Amino acid sequence: MIGLWIGAALLSALAAVLIVYRSARASVATAEVAEDPSLAVYRRQLAEIDDLAERDLLPSEEQGSARTEAARRLLNAADQPRPAPPTKPGQWLVAAAATAAPVIAAGLYLWLGSPGTPDQPFAKRLVDWSKQDAATLQPAQMVALLTGAIPNHPNDPTLYYFLARAQVAAGDTFSAERSLRKAIRLAPNRADLWSALGAFLVGQSQGEASADALAAFARAQALDPNDVDALYYLSRAKIGAGDVAGGLAGWTTLLDELKPDDPRRAVMTAQIAQVQKTHALPADQPQQPAAQRADGDQQAMINGMVSSLAAQLNAQPNDPAGWARLVRSYGVLGDKARQDAALARAKTLFKDRPADLRTVEAALEPAQ
Repeated sequence: MIGLWIGAALLSALAAVLIVYRSARASVATAEVAEDPSLAVYRRQLAEIDDLAERDLLPSEEQGSARTEAARRLLNAADQPRPAPPTKPGQWLVAAAATAAPVIAAGLYLWLGSPGTPDQPFAKRLVDWSKQDAATLQPAQMVALLTGAIPNHPNDPTLYYFLARAQVAAGDTFSAERSLRKAIRLAPNRADLWSALGAFLVGQSQGEASADALAAFARAQALDPNDVDALYYLSRAKIGAGDVAGGLAGWTTLLDELKPDDPRRAVMTAQIAQVQKTHALPADQPQQPAAQRADGDQQAMINGMVSSLAAQLNAQPNDPAGWARLVRSYGVLGDKARQDAALARAKTLFKDRPADLRTVEAALEPAQ
C-alpha cells in the first residue's frame, strides 16, 4: 500500500511540472506571435488615404506623397528588431512548489506516519468490537454491531430497541425513531417499547409531551399501569390541562411506587410541592389514587390534544411535519378513518411538493 502512495505522490509532482511547463510555453508562444501595435496604425493610415482619394477629398498631387510616406513608416516599423518575450521567473517557482508539495507530504508520512500498519477491513473491525466490553464502545461502533446483527435476527424487537438507543447516542435521531417503531410493530404489546417511544418524542420536543408522545404513553399505561415514564408524563399533562387534582394523584401514586433509595423520589417530591404551592393546595391534601380515576378522562385529554393539532393544521396547513405527527397520532389511537382522511388531505396539499409529501408518508412507513 505504501508503494501506491509513493507512486501517487510522484505522479502528482510530474503532473504539476507538466502543467506549469505547458503554461509557460503557451505564454512564450503568445508573446512571439504578438504583433507590434504600431503596424496596425500605419496600415490604418494607408486605408484612410485610399478612402479620401476615392471620395475626392485628397488632391491627386498629394496622394502619391502621402501614400509613399505611410508605406515608408510601415516598412520601417516592420524592420525594427522585436524585443525578447518577457520572462516570468515566478512560473518556475510555482512549478518547484507544486513539485515539492506531494514529495514533502510523502516524506512526512514516511517519517511521522505508520506505513507499516496493515489494512483494517470493516468486517475485521466488527469482529474485534464484538469481543470488547460493550461499555467501552463508541455509539457509532455499537450501531454498526447491532445493524450487522439484524439480518440474523430480523424479528427481534429487543435488538431494534437497543439499536434505537445506540442511534440516539450517535446523534441519528431519525433512524432511532424508525428503529423504535419497528420494534413496536414486532411487539405491539410491550409497554416498555411504547414508553420508550414516548420518552424519545418528548426528548425531540425539548421536554414537551406532544400529542403523539402522550398517545404512546397512554398505550404503555394501558399495558402496564405502573410504567414510570407513562404515569409521570400523563400526570404532568393533566396538570397542564387544568386537572391539577388528577395530575397530583398520578404523581403521588408514582411516588409510592419508587423505591426509597431512588434518586427520582426527591425530584418528584419537589415537583409535587411546587404544584401544590402554585395552586394554593394544602401539602397534606389527600390525593385520589390514579387507578380510581375514570379512564375516559385521560383518553379525552389525549383526544383533545390531537383535535387541537388537527385544528391548528386546518388553520395553517403548510406544515408537513405537523401532518406527519397527526397521521402518526391517529395511528397510535387506532383511528384508521381519521388517519386516512388526514393522509388524503396532506396528499392534496403537497401533491406538487414531493419532498414534503414524503415527510408525511414516512409516518406510515415501517422501519427497515
